[in-house]
Amino acid sequence: MTSNNKEPNFQHNPELQFDQERTDEAQVESDEQKKMDKAPPTEDIEAQLEKFRQIAEEHKKKAEENYELYLRARADVENIRRRSRNEKEQALKYAYVPLLESLLPVLDNFERALKAASESEEQTLKEGIEMVYRHFLQVLSESGLSVIEAEGKPFDPHFHNAVMQVESKGVKSGIVVEELQTGYCFLDRVIRPTMVKVSK
Repeated sequence: MTSNNKEPNFQHNPELQFDQERTDEAQVESDEQKKMDKAPPTEDIEAQLEKFRQIAEEHKKKAEENYELYLRARADVENIRRRSRNEKEQALKYAYVPLLESLLPVLDNFERALKAASESEEQTLKEGIEMVYRHFLQVLSESGLSVIEAEGKPFDPHFHNAVMQVESKGVKSGIVVEELQTGYCFLDRVIRPTMVKVSK
């Protein structure tokens, strides 16, 4: 018995393949066109780049300002530390000044006692006062106290306190002619200037 059913023809069809290739190419072109449509224009890209450059420049400028502030703050801290250290050193260096200042009237009284004893006939008394005075002055000198030399020297306002000017023959103007009260220094600091008379 003969069958009427025909077997399907699976042979390759060139026309169908060509149509498929054209469809694929069209799809690729369509995708590329969509990408091009979505891409921003060159002008927009340049504008965005310029905007980013400005932002970067602003951040750079701000960073430089902050670094400058940091350097200044660090310098200020270092100055404060140095000043504090110097103040501490100065405080330790001149710690004896208040005590020495309180002892200056004692030295003045010794000088007055010596002057009075020199006018007395009691030589032993004079020698005793002078011995105590010189020993006391030596102890203070070992601690850093020194007497300011004045008589016969040019007047110096840093070391002398002129209370009057006097005429003095044979002495040029501005010379200390008499000491009225002894002045003292402690190390390199004047704790009391010498009270003097100065020639006109």
